[in-house]
Amino acid sequence: MENVVFIDTNIWCYYFDQSAEEHENVSKYLEALFSSTKVVVNTVIIIELAHYLIKNLGPIRGREKVDKLLQSDLVIQDFSLSQTIVAVTKLAEYSHTGIGGRDATILATMEELGIKQLVTHDHSFKQIDNITVEDPIK
Repeated sequence: MENVVFIDTNIWCYYFDQSAEEHENVSKYLEALFSSTKVVVNTVIIIELAHYLIKNLGPIRGREKVDKLLQSDLVIQDFSLSQTIVAVTKLAEYSHTGIGGRDATILATMEELGIKQLVTHDHSFKQIDNITVEDPIK
């Protein structure tokens, strides 16, 4: 069975922003992961990452980093209306855990695609029973 993982925005931010304290650990972790694992994100993650990179690295460098990701073997799942409905349900279900709106889009995408593993530095996800959370920063 193919190993599939969803990667949260914060991990991508640390990966692409060399000034981030977490950059080195995250880079080593992801480089090892890329060789053996199918990586998935949704379009919400791409926009959130683009916002972070353009704001923090400037419009040219930020856009170059996003383009690099878009040209990779990454699976980018379009976020649909049906997933939006599921995300709103997840947001209501897990509102007590600290899960926010964008987090709920991750849960909706993972559920639709049958993905059980999430790489994130967001500790709120550790309260979700049906997924495994990997934090390369620890």
